[in-house]
Amino acid sequence: MSEHPPTLLTIWLRPVHEEETCYHVDEALTTAGITYRLIRQQVERVSLEGAAPFVITHLEKRLVFALHAPLDPKVIEKLALLVTTGLIFGFTVKGEIVLGSEEGVINNLVE
Repeated sequence: MSEHPPTLLTIWLRPVHEEETCYHVDEALTTAGITYRLIRQQVERVSLEGAAPFVITHLEKRLVFALHAPLDPKVIEKLALLVTTGLIFGFTVKGEIVLGSEEGVINNLVE
């Protein structure tokens, strides 16, 4: 019997916010009992959309975490708060997400 692939959490942020972001992500995941590991990080210069005719760029860092359990709504809410406060640009979840005790789990991975 094969094991399910880990859930992948990707977070985009400014490189100067990495330490603070990792602290908040660690707190959200460990409080929920989710173990994880950082599997990829990349910095790239990206342009802002909607700035035409000017080209305005900034550095953006992408962190990819492999989670050993699905995310639950409380953790997703905590991550959304980091977007709302401007600490991170955004995040995606690929894999299993717990919808709640009654609804079960969804998986958005394409096989």
